[in-house]
Amino acid sequence: MRPAILCRERLERIQRVLKRLGGVASVRDLARSHSIYGWEIEQAAQLGWLTFSIRRPRVGRPARMVEFRGLTNADFPPPRWSIEKAIRPRHCLFALHSVAKSVRRGRRSLGMPGRVSAYVSIYRPRSRRGARTSTSRLLKRRDVRAAQQWFYAQSGRELPLDERMPDTASGIRRRLRELGNRRADYF
Repeated sequence: MRPAILCRERLERIQRVLKRLGGVASVRDLARSHSIYGWEIEQAAQLGWLTFSIRRPRVGRPARMVEFRGLTNADFPPPRWSIEKAIRPRHCLFALHSVAKSVRRGRRSLGMPGRVSAYVSIYRPRSRRGARTSTSRLLKRRDVRAAQQWFYAQSGRELPLDERMPDTASGIRRRLRELGNRRADYF
C-alpha cells in the first residue's frame, strides 16, 4: 500500500477528466463518478494545478467546484515508481515476532527455528516446508529487514520505547542513522 501522496499519473488522470468535463467540475462529481479522491484534489490544489470555488445556487446545497489552472508555475508531483511503499502490517508483525523469538536466545517451538516459528504464528501456513521457504523469501525483503533492525534497536534500548516506527524502510534507516545506530547500514 502506498502512502497518500499524489503521483504524476494521478494528476494526469485528474487533468484528463477535467478536460473532458470542460475544465470545471464539482468535488462530489469527481469523487462519485470518476473515483478521484478528495486528498488528491487537495494536494493538486496545493501544488498549484487546481483552484477551488464555491457555487451557491438559489435553492439547494452549495457545491465546491474545481477548475484546472494550467501550467502556471505549478510543481510536478513525483512519479508513482519513486514513491516508496509503506511496510505492510503483517510484515511488521512478522519482524516483531522474529526479533522477539531470537532475543529470547533461540527458543524453539515445535522443533523449528525462531524465525520460522514466528512465520507460523503470523501466517498459519499449510506445511513446515512451505513455512521455511516463505520465511527465507520474506527475510530477503528490504522492508522486513529494516523493521527487524528497528525492533533489535528497541530491544537493545538504543531507541526510546515510546518512539513510533517510520512507515518506510528508508525512513527507518534515516532514523537509525540519526541515532548513531551501527545496524542502519546492514539492510
